[in-house]
Amino acid sequence: MEKLAIYGGKPLRDKPFPSKALGPSLYGEEELKELADVINSKTPFRHYGESKPYKVDELEKRLTAYIGTKFALAVSSGTAALFCAIAALNIGPGDEVIIPALSWYSLYSAVVGAGALPVFVDIDESLCIDPAAFEKRINEKTKAVIALHLQGGCGNMDEILRIARLRGVKVIEDFAQSFGGEYDGKKFGSMGDISIASFQYNKMISCGEGGAVFTDNEEYFLRAVRYHDLGMMRQVFTRQVDDKSLAEESHSFAGTQYRMSEIHGAVMLAQLEKLGNMLAKCRAYHKKMRDAFAGNARFGYRFQEGDCGITFFMIFKTPAEAGRFNAALVAEGLSTGAVTGSKNLVKHYPVKSKKLVHDKLPPFGKGFDGEAYVYDVEAHCPNTDDIIGRCIAVTIGVQFTEEDIDDIIAGIKKVDANL
Repeated sequence: MEKLAIYGGKPLRDKPFPSKALGPSLYGEEELKELADVINSKTPFRHYGESKPYKVDELEKRLTAYIGTKFALAVSSGTAALFCAIAALNIGPGDEVIIPALSWYSLYSAVVGAGALPVFVDIDESLCIDPAAFEKRINEKTKAVIALHLQGGCGNMDEILRIARLRGVKVIEDFAQSFGGEYDGKKFGSMGDISIASFQYNKMISCGEGGAVFTDNEEYFLRAVRYHDLGMMRQVFTRQVDDKSLAEESHSFAGTQYRMSEIHGAVMLAQLEKLGNMLAKCRAYHKKMRDAFAGNARFGYRFQEGDCGITFFMIFKTPAEAGRFNAALVAEGLSTGAVTGSKNLVKHYPVKSKKLVHDKLPPFGKGFDGEAYVYDVEAHCPNTDDIIGRCIAVTIGVQFTEEDIDDIIAGIKKVDANL
């Protein structure tokens, strides 16, 4: 038997892997050209300036064509997109929104930011929300569920959508980590009542910080528009809807400022053009890895057709076994751990403390539904930590080579055969 590096043997690989970054690692002349247009125009604001701006308008058109929804609204971040989606659905105090325990702070912040109560539930081995756990927590206050598509893939959307439609719950798709993925031939972001994308650095395509809201519903679209632009309604958005009455001043309300700039829109136009080749490369590498371990009885892996192919997840029978296997892989020179920072939020601040910017605010302030609400792992997500603990994530970067993938496969096989 070959001696493993963790026991003093020679590591399989002694050089670092290429960058795990996706879209930003492909920055080049295309992004520079788009940016030069904006700089030369001296018009970085999307609605007016020294000349006629058009980058963000064009981006929204291309985004709707790509995802397949009627509307797209470009905003300043994925978090901003979530706040807009919550506002679009008129979610507020007295409402509950179900979210997966394995998620990012943006989901929680967007819900409490509207004064609604976030209700955490378990994930399943898709690493996304468990439909059975979701259904169990629905009550008369449940307004929506956020279906987070984690690290290139998604959960059982057929079942999530079936339950939501049956129980009158709105579905917010969060495909911030999985832009370009598909489920049963449908693009992520096209299945829910409203959806959001992120263009932050770690995402599939990126302008450093940015996001978008998608929907087919005119009312939701214009509510998101108002919220992202201080309650205002500009003609570029009014023109897109059939029911012009929805754009009248009587529908206005106070909003915030989450507009995307022409500079960010320019970078995104170039990035969107590169997405197809990026997906093809990552998916081919992912298939090569799946084929290499087909029928392996020691571990399973999360995969369904349409996955972006950016993470190879191995799922073991116990956290202890996964921990030993992971330590051995790292000793062999392999890089493990997904780029996502998602975690079991129930265990972390500010969820544990329920602290908001002011103690009297809903949902946790005195007299509100969440005042006595206790977030508890055993009560709300008893299986999530076990599932997280049984997983090993190996990132597949767009800058990786065939040699890099071969080394990953060889390293996993070496550990599998000798541990």
